[in-house]
Amino acid sequence: MKNFLIVTFISLFLVSCSTSENNSGANASEVLRVETYSVTNITFTGARCFSTVTSGLSLLQEIGVCWSTSPNPTISGAHVVGVLNPYTGAYYSDISSLTLNTNYFLRTYAKDTEGNVTYSQQTSFTTLNLISSAGSGVTDIDGKSYPTVLINGKEWMKENLSVTKYRNGDVIPQVTDINQWDNLTTGAWCYYENNSANGTTYGKLYNWYAVNDPRGLAPNGWHVPTAAEWAALSTFLGGDSVAGIKIKDDSGTYWEVTTAFSNNQSGFTALPAGTGYLNYHTLASPTLADVFKNQTRSAYWWTSTSNGDLAYSREVHSTSLGLSNSGLLKKSALSVRCVKN
Repeated sequence: MKNFLIVTFISLFLVSCSTSENNSGANASEVLRVETYSVTNITFTGARCFSTVTSGLSLLQEIGVCWSTSPNPTISGAHVVGVLNPYTGAYYSDISSLTLNTNYFLRTYAKDTEGNVTYSQQTSFTTLNLISSAGSGVTDIDGKSYPTVLINGKEWMKENLSVTKYRNGDVIPQVTDINQWDNLTTGAWCYYENNSANGTTYGKLYNWYAVNDPRGLAPNGWHVPTAAEWAALSTFLGGDSVAGIKIKDDSGTYWEVTTAFSNNQSGFTALPAGTGYLNYHTLASPTLADVFKNQTRSAYWWTSTSNGDLAYSREVHSTSLGLSNSGLLKKSALSVRCVKN
């Protein structure tokens, strides 16, 4: 009986030593665990995953995410290393080269200092699908061609208008003098800050009198959309609270903030052209810096609908998901998009 107890004690001691060695000394009580808590900024071909190390941070060698169109992806397939905050254990991973309108399964992974890999629970997401198609394009009276996009049965210009003549060939005056512009009750246009280089990217800015001129601002067979047509576009895109994200260019080149606020799902490709002559009227001697505002931050477009001294506009901003509307003085200088009759 005594010999049996001795053997049993030795066996238990050896088992205990083996478990301790497998957990590598000082970190024996730690277990590496990771968790996915959101997948955001989903586009046609990419997304951003936010994750965290919930335990065993000192054991961490590499963190990231892996994904697949099949369940339970592993790092033997598509994966990317994440960017870690070493103080909190939180990290993000940017995923790219995905296929539009496709469902993906995703797991966060972590690799410890001995090369062991652990995975989070699986989550899934679907990349965006285009909700538009290419139009046939349109050419204005100056001979400038514009790409167009078909959204919900309507064909819209994909760029801001940049014409210098009315449809009948009459010249629309360019006005650069602040005082002269302020006194206009007839059509005119300008470049942002009176700099023609801005016109190359953003098109021209027009007062509402040019929009309303009976000689026609839009190309033949096209018109400046009414407030109701803009509202119909917004409704199709999910309503004013979310339509803005779906019409803003997402190239990362023009808007000062793009992440999470633009995906251009509609193909409308709105650029932040800014405004002119909008909020300066209380200044005694306004300068160009007072008159022109918000390039890289906002886009405003005239509608053809007015109400007394005001005309209605539609607008999007860099840090908003929405598409909002305003009633503005008709002397304001805004961009114009046209829609096919």
